[in-house]
Amino acid sequence: MSETVSEFDFTNAPMAKSRTDGWRWVRDAGEVFQAANGTWILTSPEAVQYAHRNPDLFSSAKAFDQLGSPVTLIPIAIDPPDHARYRRVLDPMLAPKVINEMDEALRAQARELIQAFIDRGECDIVDDLARLYPTQVFLTVFGLPLADRDQFIQWAETIIENSGQTLEDLSPELVENALALFGYLQTCIADKRAKPGDDMLSRILSIEGDEAWTEEEVLGLCFLFVLAGLDTVTAMIGFMMHELARDPELRKRIIADNSLVQPMIEEVLRLEPPAPMTPRVTTCEVEVCGVTIPADSLVMLCLGTINRDSDTFPQADSVDLDQADKGHRAFGGGNHRCLGSHLARRELRIIAEEFHKLVPDYQIAPGFEPEIAWPSGTFHLKHLPLVFAAAAIR
Repeated sequence: MSETVSEFDFTNAPMAKSRTDGWRWVRDAGEVFQAANGTWILTSPEAVQYAHRNPDLFSSAKAFDQLGSPVTLIPIAIDPPDHARYRRVLDPMLAPKVINEMDEALRAQARELIQAFIDRGECDIVDDLARLYPTQVFLTVFGLPLADRDQFIQWAETIIENSGQTLEDLSPELVENALALFGYLQTCIADKRAKPGDDMLSRILSIEGDEAWTEEEVLGLCFLFVLAGLDTVTAMIGFMMHELARDPELRKRIIADNSLVQPMIEEVLRLEPPAPMTPRVTTCEVEVCGVTIPADSLVMLCLGTINRDSDTFPQADSVDLDQADKGHRAFGGGNHRCLGSHLARRELRIIAEEFHKLVPDYQIAPGFEPEIAWPSGTFHLKHLPLVFAAAAIR
């Protein structure tokens, strides 16, 4: 039987400069244990898989209710069986076939962003590309004006940075930005109802009869994308470009053989999941790997540790393209597996392919040591300055 570790404090993990060290530190605390703040942590593949397979025992709805969102986040804050109603509508709208139809438009946007800085011979991948592109993709998918990008980013980043606040302690800045985004989305919904287009938001609003969505449900979907679908892709672009910048041989391999781009992406997703801890709340007393967790307990499923399980991944702490098909959990698991996983993968592939067409050779700026913002709910590099010779630009 595993023992609880009452002194465990996740914020003490040595994560900032090395997730290898950080996740080893977490994993060494045990496979099922209670942290000092009362939260239960599941770190082994067996424990996390048990939670994923039993959503009746581990509620996502109860966990996300604690965020204090002005609307219910659709569909992550909905438990079965109601959850299936939303996924039946949303999964086909974000299927690979649909994303394929947007591919060239999304590539053109990526090229334009990259071309804006290649003449400088340097860039900060986070500020110049990773922060901008996912929001443009969101606006494109939902049929909203790209001209609103910078304002949208301001709202989203402020909300995300302050998302841990309790309802009693909401800052004026958070309230102001959340209300502004809320009002913007309400206006967009009204405009789409009056003049629908060929986009995801219009298609959802066109559903009629008993299956029609309320405005609150549509807003809940939009807020979910803002809170969980923008900064995570921003983070992944940064992690991917960091891996390729520090490993020239890997970079040369994917440039020479395009079929290796997706395995590379899967390995970086495995090693650097931007949302490595997913919350659940137990609906009753439950035993996991020999440890009893009380009812109504907050439980964190540690994707960061199971993605580095040496029994599954022989090269657990490094990129190995030969193990990319072994199945990581960067997008979670079970019925709440990430709704936008296909879209996120496509965004990463587009950036990898389009960036290297224009800038095939680059390195991290001399003297800069990348590290993530820590502690943070979403793991992401704060900055990633790259330099490249003018001769490398083509």
